[in-house]
Amino acid sequence: MPMPLHQPSAGPPPLEIEGRIIAPQPGPQTAFLGSPADIAIYGGAAGGGKSWALLLEPLRHVHRPDFGAVFFRRTGVQIRNEGGLWDESAKLYPHLGARPREQALEWRFPGGASVSFGHLEHERSVFDWQGSQIPLIGFDELTHFSAQTFFYMLSRNRSMCGIRPYVRATCNPDADSWVAKLIEWWIDPETGLPIAERSGVLRWFVRAGESLVWADRPKDLAGHRDTGTGEAIPPKSLTFIGAGLDDNAASVGSRPSCLAPLSSSSWRAGCWAPPRAFSAGSRRTRPGWSRQRVSFSLGSSTSMPVTGERWTRATLPPDARTKPCCST
Repeated sequence: MPMPLHQPSAGPPPLEIEGRIIAPQPGPQTAFLGSPADIAIYGGAAGGGKSWALLLEPLRHVHRPDFGAVFFRRTGVQIRNEGGLWDESAKLYPHLGARPREQALEWRFPGGASVSFGHLEHERSVFDWQGSQIPLIGFDELTHFSAQTFFYMLSRNRSMCGIRPYVRATCNPDADSWVAKLIEWWIDPETGLPIAERSGVLRWFVRAGESLVWADRPKDLAGHRDTGTGEAIPPKSLTFIGAGLDDNAASVGSRPSCLAPLSSSSWRAGCWAPPRAFSAGSRRTRPGWSRQRVSFSLGSSTSMPVTGERWTRATLPPDARTKPCCST
């Protein structure tokens, strides 16, 4: 008998906490929490409400005694940092009766479900989870993890609690990461910005060796088999949902001063394209970047200075903020 879908389209029910209604904001947060994908990646601008969406995700299942979710950061320090996942979860989970086990970085809910936090600082850290069955795996800042870590942990994404196992991840743009390659179908190659019409659209893939084979329908991947066992490889669905700072009205309204520096950065719009290369001696400039001529020494073995160019982010002029963040 097939397991029920893990994602009701409506997302988790609203919560009332101290007279305030806690619910996903319209737009990307609602789309992320309502996605039926096996793997949903919520990526884009810093301050776009991604981490809170991740913390809201397991609340639809906490009445199930055998349900468990694990949220990963790359390091343990990142979990406990001021304003990090553990701090933010303490603003939310106690209102549902959850009790913390701080040493274990775990919350236990009255119905028996658990939500815990872990790190995968080293490649070998994944073997700490060997044999685990985790119905919901979350990655905060997916670009900080390696592809090997991510795909190994997919093998731990299993469930015996009646909830189909699934993965949720958040990230900021990183054009040099393996994640940029993973989500490239959802990104405009010219501007580096998410394609609005593709946001939340599902695609399916199978992993054949180290390569991913993609299709628009799962049945188109039916012929792929594991070379070791000969068994069919079940396709997984994946989607990407882009977010901008302006999508998080709660953050913009409550913290305008600390978020103001993002207004001239590509992180505000969630741009995934790298700065374009410039040849030595070029007089061309790039909105949002400044070029500085620098000299440095190669060490005591030579006294000859070496010159080069260093590109750093600068403040965008007002008229550039409406242009694609990665155009020249």
